[in-house]
Amino acid sequence: MSRILPFTAIWLISGCITNNPETAAIDQAVVSPNGTSTTGVSPAVVSPNGPSTSGLALTGIDPHGVSASGAQITSDARGEPLAGAGLVGSRWVGHVSDGSTLALRLDAAAANGDRWAYKVSAYSAGAWRPLCVDETGAPAFAESVTGTWNPQQGVMGGGAYNPLAGDFTLACRDSSIAKCLDFGYAPWRGRARELAACVRALRADFCGDGTPYTVSGTLINLYDDAGIQGDTAAWTVEAAWTPDGAACITNLKNTRFSQVAHQVPSCWGHTLTAQASCGSGFAGDVRIITELQSP
Repeated sequence: MSRILPFTAIWLISGCITNNPETAAIDQAVVSPNGTSTTGVSPAVVSPNGPSTSGLALTGIDPHGVSASGAQITSDARGEPLAGAGLVGSRWVGHVSDGSTLALRLDAAAANGDRWAYKVSAYSAGAWRPLCVDETGAPAFAESVTGTWNPQQGVMGGGAYNPLAGDFTLACRDSSIAKCLDFGYAPWRGRARELAACVRALRADFCGDGTPYTVSGTLINLYDDAGIQGDTAAWTVEAAWTPDGAACITNLKNTRFSQVAHQVPSCWGHTLTAQASCGSGFAGDVRIITELQSP
């Protein structure tokens, strides 16, 4: 089953966890791969829509933590990094893009299907503050995923996913990263490249440099090379996506950068071109195909 997603830059998290990714996909989405924080440091990666005025971002979480009892613990390097209610109260160290660190604490846990999500606090400005918040400012859940994302934008490698990094990532619920995990693209299930391509696709990061080209309210249909999400919408193909950005588009008018962002990506006419056969299959490293309704 494919996923049809309306993009909105406003958080719609209610504080509960859903185990129905299709409902979450239809009702909730964000342009950014990260979430909303009260700490002044954006979780996961830098977002053009994020609340942080400092321009700082968590670039990864150290895999070694301390349990509520004071025992040393280590995240799972081969599976879901954080799992189980027993981690509530544990503390971790986040690495920030300016080279500093941020103390993190797991305050609550909830099962999210066969995965786990946590409410996380970060110690900032002398107080513990929610790492992820919903549109009302209430604490919201985050999911953990192996590896890290490059927080840069507009440069080669910006927004790139490194599944082999020693650190892991915390992504707020309904962020692009968390949504792609909901779709079934978990790296510990061998879907690291689908995850990377999915985050590029949701953000309309056509050039693969971390820059998004989409706006709130834009519907897309998404399906993949592994058949985890199949094509059921029969819309018009927009683009074929690799972990490094869009491999091609079908035509200029049927793209989010033309229809809603009204911006021409810097790679257009260079590495990004229109091809009539774009999206007809999963050749090369294409992992995700997106479709739009006809303009």
